[in-house]
Amino acid sequence: MHEAVHHSAVSDALTALACGSLDASANAAIEAANTRLSQARSHLRDESAIAAQLSALLQSQGSAAADLRVRAWTIGATLAHAEASTFDAPVLAVAIAIGEATGASEAAIAEAAAIGIEAATRVLAAVDSSEFRARWNVASSLGILGAVLAAARLYGLDATRARHALGVAATQAAGLAHNDTHAMRAIETGKAAADAIEAALIAKHGFTSAPASIDGRRGLAALMAYRFDAASIVDGVGSRWVSVQ
Repeated sequence: MHEAVHHSAVSDALTALACGSLDASANAAIEAANTRLSQARSHLRDESAIAAQLSALLQSQGSAAADLRVRAWTIGATLAHAEASTFDAPVLAVAIAIGEATGASEAAIAEAAAIGIEAATRVLAAVDSSEFRARWNVASSLGILGAVLAAARLYGLDATRARHALGVAATQAAGLAHNDTHAMRAIETGKAAADAIEAALIAKHGFTSAPASIDGRRGLAALMAYRFDAASIVDGVGSRWVSVQ
């Protein structure tokens, strides 16, 4: 019988990135995140029709206009609609939405965004292939992992809860590449941001998940990817920022 895994170098590396202190090696990534946040906010000033329709739909189903998941979902959908090629939309949406809700400083928001973008970049490098891109929406299926770590950072989760949040987010990773030319692409990308916030809050309140959520025998990579290189995630994490190389 398969024995449960109680440790994961991949999960440990990503949660250490989310919860640890940042040194000078992070400066370029934080600066780049600041630029991306500014670009994202400029898109939000030109509210898209998709975001308005989505917000109205969610509210018609009982969600309040001020609901944090609604805010993150609509921000993510707006960014995905405005920037078809970006995969960091869920990370930026989470950083902006939680930053607004908690009154976080601009420095804290930029740090969280930098961490989330770095994490998503590393996971993408670990699983990237033409087969993966042909089947999955990279922004939603992998962006959710960076987004949940950005949320963990802004909520101040400890490493244990951040690891559980990552596992909850990995369970929700989804989004079909087949939707690339349809409005659904933006909607599923925005949903990844909403789900990341939900995952962080679930973990914050004590819910748990399997530790090897990405690299485990039945983890995200085993179920969704066609190749997996754990070293792309763990090597140099926190000291070498591949997202700005």
